[in-house]
Amino acid sequence: MLNKLIFAVSIITLGAAVTGCSVSTTPVDPSPTPTGPAMGTLTVGWTLGGSSSADACDYYRVDRVEVIIDDGAQVIADEEPVCEDFSISFDLPTGMYSSELTLLAPAGYGVSDTIITDVRVLTDTEAFVDVDFPDTAIQ
Repeated sequence: MLNKLIFAVSIITLGAAVTGCSVSTTPVDPSPTPTGPAMGTLTVGWTLGGSSSADACDYYRVDRVEVIIDDGAQVIADEEPVCEDFSISFDLPTGMYSSELTLLAPAGYGVSDTIITDVRVLTDTEAFVDVDFPDTAIQ
């Protein structure tokens, strides 16, 4: 009986060896994922005479706010949100920027001094610039 058992195990082992199963894998290098520059957010806000009420925009006859963002070499953004928005946000690469804000009349001409502020935008953070146009800065 032992001989039959050894013979059966030998046949099974030999069969497995002859028809053996093999698995091979070839490592695949993942395609490099394109990565852009590190980004952050710059939010620029404004008030008129200390107020962020739509009534202040009407009182000073301000329709829009010209918001220019530059990096010292070129203009990155030039937007004109309506006065009543009281803020605008930009997604920007990490770095130093200047924001320039000027209040605009309904006809499109400036009715205030231009206020310039420097700001640093950091990776995955939101930087804030808050500007108040006092009575003396609005014509």
